[in-house]
Amino acid sequence: MVTTGLLFGLGDGVAQMLFPLNHDHLDEEKPTYNGYRTMRAMIYGSCFFAPCGVLWYGKRLPLIKNPFISAKSRETWSKNRVHLYDTVYRVVIDQLFIPGLVWIPMYNIVMSTLSGHENPLEVAFHKLQHNWWNVLTTNWMVWPGFQLVSLFYIPVHLRIVAANICSVGWNCFLSYLYNGKMHGNHQKEEILDHLVHSEEEIEETTMVVY
Repeated sequence: MVTTGLLFGLGDGVAQMLFPLNHDHLDEEKPTYNGYRTMRAMIYGSCFFAPCGVLWYGKRLPLIKNPFISAKSRETWSKNRVHLYDTVYRVVIDQLFIPGLVWIPMYNIVMSTLSGHENPLEVAFHKLQHNWWNVLTTNWMVWPGFQLVSLFYIPVHLRIVAANICSVGWNCFLSYLYNGKMHGNHQKEEILDHLVHSEEEIEETTMVVY
């Protein structure tokens, strides 16, 4: 749980360093680092996501079996084939229901509450209205492949560790999107614009040097 919290904090720190213009301090040349924001991410990771993740990925999800495989097929097929069919079914169930109905709403509600808003549910609902679909579709581009490999090859007791290692970039994305001044696809455009401007500044500096 501590490791999960540290990695959520690392993801937020990366988001603040890579995209400082996403802060509210747009009038400052160098926005200050928000340590409280990182602390909130660590609390969410340690106290909320980690326990729920262990319960779902470590205990509940491995028990789910593919209902489309008959008992006779389970007896005659090889263990690897049965395991593969069960794994694919688990990934489908996980990705269809858990991110959109559990992880994304929970993240927004908890982070809005920890931020000290007067009406955290209203703030969370507003953010979900603008970002829920964008986060969910991005999730489908990142996690199904990882989950397929994780559920098929990685032992149950090591799955959370593997997910934590691969989640730093995802945590960075969540932190950026939640704390952003814009929403949805507009923030993706902001990231691209920020990277383009950075490249232009590098080119101008190179021209001056030469």
